[in-house]
Amino acid sequence: MKSLINLAVAAYLAGTATVVDAAASTAAECCDLLEKSFPGKTYSGSDQQNLYQAFVSSYWSVNLRLTPSCAVSPANTKDVAAIVGLLSKNSCQFAVKSGGHGLLPGSSNIAKGVTIDLGRMREVSLNRQDKIATVQPGATWADVYSYLGTFGYAIPGGRAGNVGVGGLTSGGGNSFFAARYGFTCDNVKLFEVVLGNGTVVQANNVTNTDLFTALKGSQNNLGIITRFDFIAFEQTDLWGGTAVYGQNTVPAQIKAFYEFTRNLKNDPFGSLILLWSYVPTVPDESQRLSFVNLYEYTANLTGPVTTYPPPFKGFAPDSPVGPPIVDTLRVANLSNLTAELNAPPELRNLFATLTFTNDLKVLNEVVGILKKELDYSKTDAFYAYASVQFQPLPRLFTEKSIESGGNVLGLDRYQDDNVIFLLDLAWGDAQFDAKAQSLADRVMGNLTTYLQEARALKDFQYINCREILSLCYPQLEIKISALTRMIDAYDSQDPLGGYGPAALAKIKAASQKYDAGQVFQKLVPGGFKLAGAGSGNKYDD
Repeated sequence: MKSLINLAVAAYLAGTATVVDAAASTAAECCDLLEKSFPGKTYSGSDQQNLYQAFVSSYWSVNLRLTPSCAVSPANTKDVAAIVGLLSKNSCQFAVKSGGHGLLPGSSNIAKGVTIDLGRMREVSLNRQDKIATVQPGATWADVYSYLGTFGYAIPGGRAGNVGVGGLTSGGGNSFFAARYGFTCDNVKLFEVVLGNGTVVQANNVTNTDLFTALKGSQNNLGIITRFDFIAFEQTDLWGGTAVYGQNTVPAQIKAFYEFTRNLKNDPFGSLILLWSYVPTVPDESQRLSFVNLYEYTANLTGPVTTYPPPFKGFAPDSPVGPPIVDTLRVANLSNLTAELNAPPELRNLFATLTFTNDLKVLNEVVGILKKELDYSKTDAFYAYASVQFQPLPRLFTEKSIESGGNVLGLDRYQDDNVIFLLDLAWGDAQFDAKAQSLADRVMGNLTTYLQEARALKDFQYINCREILSLCYPQLEIKISALTRMIDAYDSQDPLGGYGPAALAKIKAASQKYDAGQVFQKLVPGGFKLAGAGSGNKYDD
């Protein structure tokens, strides 16, 4: 006799749209169905406890370490399709985990429900004749770079090796190679997707073209991507690493960052992230505020580099910025460089992001607001550290995206160069939660007000902004203990709405067409959902 899951999937393969019932099955009933249909692949806190605890602990931050009623680990696309068919048929709420670096609690895990853990699906292969790398969603970028590097190839992926392929790519994905190839999602030639009714479809620039475009930035709103075919390119070693500077370099750093972003089109092999970090507990006042710059030059190299490559001349030792206090700059492979940028140990953290025009006056005003609001002169600040990031977002990135067929990030609206800004606060005690939220609201509110008045604020909010957080300040020998949990202000922002009405309409249209039962809106509650998209940023007037 056919199992319940086979009957459910058979119905969907016949074309029946899933209808989500108001009276959903309980999580325990859903887990019981999964355990019967997927023995050995389903585990809970009461069954296979060691495996379950290892799964919970695999999330990079404590706030994502929710305890689902059970987790199920599919081995292949067929498993994923059957699981989704069963869960949707029985109105079971679920989440999907690729690498576990989701922005929000619940985005890749669920407290009461089922988490589909794609960790077993992490194969990487390369067709050198067609230059296509096929990657499963459970792989990390470390897996990808390690495998492809043995053949002298790469794809434009994550800048931190322990980030998962699925979440970064479906959210757009910035990379060291964005100035040459666009965003990570722009380099996908084919998606294999399990839809909400349990069917499997492929999407590329010939088949299901609307879905193909909508998957490039929509995250978990349309289905579960079970296979990515990426366009690969030849890549040997590259130059890069980190360089640490003192607070006296602020004016020169800002000017150099502005010039780098403005001129990247002249040498698109450069990649830069500027991190401004303040740690009030450092005894030496001159080291409390520092710049930790991430430099990468992606031209294929075969020997040592004795001078900074051309895009970084504004940061060279003989520039006004001066020599770094310490650096890790070297010629190395992609695996080695991205291992250095893995996310740090968890703290109580709060994040917020915005995007603004790359303008020197605006940059200096933003720095002035940050100095005032974060009050860097205090040594008794409640936070363990305050960090801000500046990432270049030149028009060049969008031009490369357009050449590849486009995405739904909405950046084609902007003809100018821009900057992605990220605020990261970390502290060590729950009593300061409200204080941290208040500080972030004030900082982001004042930045938003100024940028609106200066006509420099853009709607775009980078949904993968947490990909690189900080470097744990190893140069200052700071050791911050792992704490109990993290909180996040980012859930009050509106990144999908920030893509703009036209791009958002494409995602919504694809959702209605390919997920008629709205499974990924109603049964997958975590992450940024379409129902709230377009409602506005909490920091807007």
